[in-house]
Amino acid sequence: MNVWRLVATPHADSAFDGEGAARYTGRWNPRGVRMVYTADSLALATLELSVHLAGARMVYAAIEVTIDDALVGALPEVQLAKGWAEDPALTQRLGEKWTRSFSSLALRVPSSLVDARSRECNVLISPAHPQHESIEEVQRFEIVLDERLH
Repeated sequence: MNVWRLVATPHADSAFDGEGAARYTGRWNPRGVRMVYTADSLALATLELSVHLAGARMVYAAIEVTIDDALVGALPEVQLAKGWAEDPALTQRLGEKWTRSFSSLALRVPSSLVDARSRECNVLISPAHPQHESIEEVQRFEIVLDERLH
């Protein structure tokens, strides 16, 4: 499976350590839990990043990596509580449980920005998983996001 991560250029070399998520929390992790957020397309990665931006044009590193399909789990929709997209506390508990279980290196989860029927997915990566080093970079390039996305 190939996935995409957009990260501010100065942080590109540490894009997969999960420290940013641990410091600031995220939809799928509480503070202190390292996690890397990626998406199954560059377009979804851009959309996911754009909801957190404000201000002028910025340069980002677009990084595509590949993960062995056998190391990617999927979150069953039945585990998502009603209102999960509006209440990050619901998904943070699921994400923390998953990352602490070491059940898979990566986990496909629905995007809260796009209807689940679209099958657009975010892919969480656990930097603490023993097979984290098996992730292979496919390509990396700079991308400038149009200020209209902010």
